[in-house]
Amino acid sequence: MVNFTLSGLNQSFTLGVSGELAAEAPAAIDASAVAIFNVKLSDMTAVFKFQSDSFDVNNTDASDIKYYVYSSGNWPANLVLNPAHAHTLTSSPILATGGDISADKNLVKHDFVRYLAQQLFNTPHGVDLFSNEDELLADLVTKGNTAYTNIKAALDAVNEASAANGSSPNKYSTNALTTNGNFARELLRQVAHSAPARFHGITDSTSVQSIPLAIDDTINFKVSVTAATNQHNLTSRASAFDTRVYHIRLVLKADGDATNVVPVESGTSSAYPYHS
Repeated sequence: MVNFTLSGLNQSFTLGVSGELAAEAPAAIDASAVAIFNVKLSDMTAVFKFQSDSFDVNNTDASDIKYYVYSSGNWPANLVLNPAHAHTLTSSPILATGGDISADKNLVKHDFVRYLAQQLFNTPHGVDLFSNEDELLADLVTKGNTAYTNIKAALDAVNEASAANGSSPNKYSTNALTTNGNFARELLRQVAHSAPARFHGITDSTSVQSIPLAIDDTINFKVSVTAATNQHNLTSRASAFDTRVYHIRLVLKADGDATNVVPVESGTSSAYPYHS
């Protein structure tokens, strides 16, 4: 056998099309105040995963990236994101932490009761005028628990047992699901927009792997709280109060980072390992 070479046939060319990432800017959140939870980065990377392969090399949604949410097996049972217990931080809290206002008494539930006092009595310091402060706080916690139930249900709707494709316990979504409820897709596209260099370090494998999240990243959503019907009538205000919108920010921290500000009221102190 002879392997002949005809160098006169050699060719070279440069592509006119660059490889692109499907990217999406994180949506802006218009809110009255920002409130935070610190959560473990390791928990979030265990929940939100994706899978990419080289099998077909096409743009067909059904055979392209697979998006996984392992909320059934990997979401910690004690990570209860009750928005009422998030710590009010910035963007115009009713009263800032400091002086007489301690961090453990400046959670969303406290902030909203102070908001009611400000609207009804023209001062946030009027909360003691309420004869049912405890009941107001308890109702906020109850509504917050319902909000967390809805958050968990949204995650579980596309999780490893419930997503539209594949077989349990590894069911997944694809690019065919373009709604904002395809959470792993949302995260991956936002990484592509805001930190594409992270894709340098993904695993050289066709196996399922974590979305490349990093320490001090934040995962954000909002919670809107509206006063009870006719609350404004208590002091004969002319109209109902505006809904107060809280920007809830999950700050991703390394394991063992115990910087979270912790609610100390009964029943909340052991909600998550960052709590002291």
